Amino acid sequence: MSPLVGPCASPSWSDLPIDLLLIILERLELPHALAFAAVCTTWSSAATAAGVPRSRTPWIMSWGNHVDKRLDERRRSAVTCNLYHPDDAVDKIYSVSFPKGSFVACYGASHGWLVLANDLSNLVLHNPVTLAMIPLPPITDFACVEAVYGSEEGNLEHYLLETNSRFEAYRLGIWFYQKAVLSCSPSRGGDYVVMIIHNNGEWLSFVKAGQSKWQVASTLSGGDRYLDCAYHKGRFHAVTLHGMVEKWDLDGASNGPTREVFYAARPYGGLGLILTRHLVSTPWGDLLQVRAILAHHYPDGIAFQICKVDPDGCKGVVQENVLMDHALFLGLNHSACLPTQNLPGIRPHCIYFSSPVIIHAFDWLLGLRVWGGVRTYDLETGKFERAVPFCDVKEQIYGLFPSEVWITQNLQ
Repeated sequence: MSPLVGPCASPSWSDLPIDLLLIILERLELPHALAFAAVCTTWSSAATAAGVPRSRTPWIMSWGNHVDKRLDERRRSAVTCNLYHPDDAVDKIYSVSFPKGSFVACYGASHGWLVLANDLSNLVLHNPVTLAMIPLPPITDFACVEAVYGSEEGNLEHYLLETNSRFEAYRLGIWFYQKAVLSCSPSRGGDYVVMIIHNNGEWLSFVKAGQSKWQVASTLSGGDRYLDCAYHKGRFHAVTLHGMVEKWDLDGASNGPTREVFYAARPYGGLGLILTRHLVSTPWGDLLQVRAILAHHYPDGIAFQICKVDPDGCKGVVQENVLMDHALFLGLNHSACLPTQNLPGIRPHCIYFSSPVIIHAFDWLLGLRVWGGVRTYDLETGKFERAVPFCDVKEQIYGLFPSEVWITQNLQ
């Protein structure tokens, strides 16, 4: 029997009119739009015309529209976040939704996965494209946290910290976590490690895939705190407010993780007030430290300084040439250094910045109107400008509780 041909032939999905495909795309959230683009060449072309970002394009996820909601309201309903492309030519705003109770706050984004705090203040890995979720060990693993249950029904009532501070279950995570980073994508197999900065930035802890307990790697005192960590050449590295840079070996010793100090802490280094420090692993093999400092002689009162980290310490570099036609993406995310030639709208030699959790400089940020939201810093001009639409909820409480994170699919 010959196949049916002519006007009565069965149409192919790829033959749908472009206008109809664009109408469909307008109604899809980002995960479904990306799946739509992968169906066939025709649908991929329609997705490109509709401004659907390619899988390797960085985008910013914002939950600023939820910041002004009560936390108990946020935990009792599904949360929908907005996703923006940093290219001004792409004005499409996508959305991505999270199930009820799964999103109270976000503390990291690595290799396309988000690290969320749920309504019990436990961390969960969430892939916004595949919608996969991986629960991490509970917050009660840490000796400083005690769960208090009701005497009659046995339900969790609240948490107690060792300081005798009392927190409702969904509120503790807002204060307890500062940042989380993954060594690699969980989608690639079972060898990933999650490292977190928490407990007022004074603790550094980790958990390996398949393990059921958090392990505390380090605790700080004396006013120092961890500001960032990054995975570089098979090891986690961490940097503190006072400038100490550490390399961690989580596998080498039988009695627990070991550390090597690359650069000792210098509480009074003469750099001015440090707002942030980030560590960035580059595609050409360098580990960079990026500092944001108060600098009143700069156009917007903020300056970013970059140095190269090696076993002999931190070495200065030529700021304008250090990125080699790449751009940096810094914030709550695992810091990324990406080539710009295949990223439309992304400018080389620029830092794309979203405010991380900042505790130590809150009083200064109250008077710093250029802080908060998503901004770009041009290494050549020193200008620090807004990059995407900004949800002005009391200026994100001046950056103390950020509400944006960069999502990058590929760090190298």
